[in-house]
Amino acid sequence: MDDQGGTRPDLLSLKPTAAPRLPLALLARSRLMAKLDCTAETVLICAPAGYGKTVLLSQWLEGRMHEVAWLSPNQHNRDALWPAILQALRRCPAIPAGALRQFSGLEEVAVDALADLARELTDIGSTVRLVIDGVDGFAPEERDYWIPALLNQPSLPIHLALAYRNSTVVDPGPFRLGGRVVELGSKDLAFTLDDINVLAAKTTTLMGTHQLRELFRQTAGWPACVVLALRYLREAADPESPLGDVAANNRQLSDYLDQQIHRTLSDEQRHVLSSTSVCRVVVAAQANALAGQRNAGSILTSLADDRDLVESIGSGRKAFLVHPLIRAFYKAELGRKEPDELLAYNRLAAQWHERAGEPEAALRHAIDAMDNGLIAEVLERHGAALLGSGEVLQVRRAVAALPDAVFAASRKLCVVAALAHVESRQPTTAGRYMAAANRNRADDPPPDLRELQALAKARLAWFSDGWKDQDPQVALDNAALRSSRQSDVRIEARMVKVTAALVEGKYGAAETEAAAALIDAAEAGNAYLAGKVYLKLAATHSMQGQLRLASEFLRLAEDNLPAQAWTAGAGRSVGALMHASSALLRAEPAEALQFAATGITELGQLGSSSKGAGAAMRTTLDIITACAHLDSGDRRNALEGMRQARLRVGKDHLFAQPLAACIAVIEHTAALALGHTDHAREVLEWAEERIPGTGELCLLRAQGPAGISRFDAATERLRPLHTGAVKPLLEWTRIHVNVLECSMAIRTGRRAMGGKLLEEALQIAGELDVLRPLAIAPREVIDLLVERAGTYGAQEVLAQRLLALHPPTDDGRTQSLTPREREVLMLLPSHLSQEQMATELHLSVNTVKTHIRLIYSKLGAGSRHDAVAAAYKTGYLP
Repeated sequence: MDDQGGTRPDLLSLKPTAAPRLPLALLARSRLMAKLDCTAETVLICAPAGYGKTVLLSQWLEGRMHEVAWLSPNQHNRDALWPAILQALRRCPAIPAGALRQFSGLEEVAVDALADLARELTDIGSTVRLVIDGVDGFAPEERDYWIPALLNQPSLPIHLALAYRNSTVVDPGPFRLGGRVVELGSKDLAFTLDDINVLAAKTTTLMGTHQLRELFRQTAGWPACVVLALRYLREAADPESPLGDVAANNRQLSDYLDQQIHRTLSDEQRHVLSSTSVCRVVVAAQANALAGQRNAGSILTSLADDRDLVESIGSGRKAFLVHPLIRAFYKAELGRKEPDELLAYNRLAAQWHERAGEPEAALRHAIDAMDNGLIAEVLERHGAALLGSGEVLQVRRAVAALPDAVFAASRKLCVVAALAHVESRQPTTAGRYMAAANRNRADDPPPDLRELQALAKARLAWFSDGWKDQDPQVALDNAALRSSRQSDVRIEARMVKVTAALVEGKYGAAETEAAAALIDAAEAGNAYLAGKVYLKLAATHSMQGQLRLASEFLRLAEDNLPAQAWTAGAGRSVGALMHASSALLRAEPAEALQFAATGITELGQLGSSSKGAGAAMRTTLDIITACAHLDSGDRRNALEGMRQARLRVGKDHLFAQPLAACIAVIEHTAALALGHTDHAREVLEWAEERIPGTGELCLLRAQGPAGISRFDAATERLRPLHTGAVKPLLEWTRIHVNVLECSMAIRTGRRAMGGKLLEEALQIAGELDVLRPLAIAPREVIDLLVERAGTYGAQEVLAQRLLALHPPTDDGRTQSLTPREREVLMLLPSHLSQEQMATELHLSVNTVKTHIRLIYSKLGAGSRHDAVAAAYKTGYLP
């Protein structure tokens, strides 16, 4: 049997019939059909059992079976290839009855027999497709004699289609050079992720996206195994549950692999596959060590070249990747039948990887070997370096596997554990390990241990409630970390310096130190630490209100930090915070709320600290949340939420100055806009104490008088900003100043001056990618914006984004749509997402979003449904 769920045409009947196999035949495989249609002569399909060779040939030849002669071996006719070919040809409808009666089936000279056959078929004008399905099922002497003869008979009006499992069975030889052969292998026949999705739908198997991806990863698209797995999952019918190990948990799949693969292998091949099943990738020397025999690498090579169960990869094809299902099958068999051997193989693998200088793999195998002594040894020798390369989850997994007694005996293990939890933003747990390290003092610890302990102490200080009483830089300088022989320690030390500069508001020094750390990371080839530096630079620019630069560095951080590090380390919480801040200041409150919710969820232990980095992050997220609710139209409790966040920002708060400036401007502006003058006065008094001598305080002092038309007083209070006597802490404060002055100019009849100030505000907003100060501008500023629409040159797109945030003109007239907006509008009645609409129109998603905002504005709509209804009413949609 080749394919799950069916049998080949029987040799006894040799009836030229298609061999449909449900559910494999449910897929059309148009890509493969097109490839087969390109050949005029020979088709060779070589793949292990269950790859759908028979089904593919049946689908390809469907509708042309009258010219097909189909044969396959069975247990009674393995030694009779030539008679089987004759019998198949005689049953082919394209060959007249009795046309081949001169052949007895006992012919011994292949060249002569095939020459006579060629003349006979030529005389009757017949060209036949001869399918030999399962060539390797015939006796070796038969196929090795007749198959080459068939391939080497150019005058024979027979087109061959040969299917087999072992590549040594057929050698196309020189025919490859002439382009006379189409060859398909297991990679061609394997299902794609899309194929599995379609098959799941057609077999009514309810699956979640994560399950589909995991099924594809585990099976690598092996068709018969995908079918069996889908049957198993259809019975489970839970698209949300984890897929689990399909080779270990699915009895039918395991039995299939046992019958079709395991039993066809030699004892030696089975042993090599079993002993190496603990490794994802294996090289010959490693395979030899695990299998305990010197020819294990050669066996893997033959399995790669002949059986297609193993893939040779890497430079020189010296490394081997066993098919994931085969590896999982043998690993599961070991776990069931020989669990001690499974542990022993993992122990051998850990030792081999450590000798080979591969500590991550060594630690992983040590954990799987459940050998606490080995885990501790690898972790003590390589734990710090693994953290420096981003293997945070693996180190934490190892730490969790060890009993407390192991840490009590090793100061270095305690420090490594502390650093792992600092990296994961879990300061409480890190503090416990640091306390254990301090209890376990050595008289004269080695330099590398002193450096690690100083680094852990310095990094942990930022998360402590008493961070201000500690000086991380002193710890770094005392340990001379900047001259450490360990590159990752030097880079981490520089990043502590970056944080220290940010705390003091020395942004230039922070950028200089970060640039040096980036150079070190590049020289060391450490993408993980480079990603962390980019994250620091994103924070540096975000704290100055330079949102465009902050977003660019955040993107670089996301590109460099691997997914698991982004989740386990600083990336997810800090990244969510900066995304939330950017969305709020781009006037996208709904997105800001989503990112803020993610950031709060990811704070973990940081969320409980009253000071330090955790408190600063929580306060910022609370400010963003309250402000986003306000901008979304949900004014209930928004001001009170801002007040509660503000009251948590003390003078000794980490990053107190930029935080205070941010909340003071946002809360004061909101209070005045809502008519809460007492609340605004409270914010001003608080700001005078927290951010004296800043541009933000000048703005707040001017906003009150401007609101009651005391324009001279407001202008006077803004004067220090224009003379340079004071500077804003946040770059986007300048947009607020321009909006305020624009409003005053309009209200005093200086409309031309107002236009100039509005243009300046748009320019600054474009540079910083900050739209909110203009989005919440007074009505007179928005009216001027509308009046001057189309005159903003390079800032016109930004101006249109702003206009899209506001309702249409008061006279009720609908503004005309541009041709591109009409194209977008035509897609709104569909169920296409914005991403799909962008693909359809060959635009970026952001451009589509901008057009949709403009459409909403021009049609006076607040939702997609309203826009469609308005478009039908106004005639934009037929």
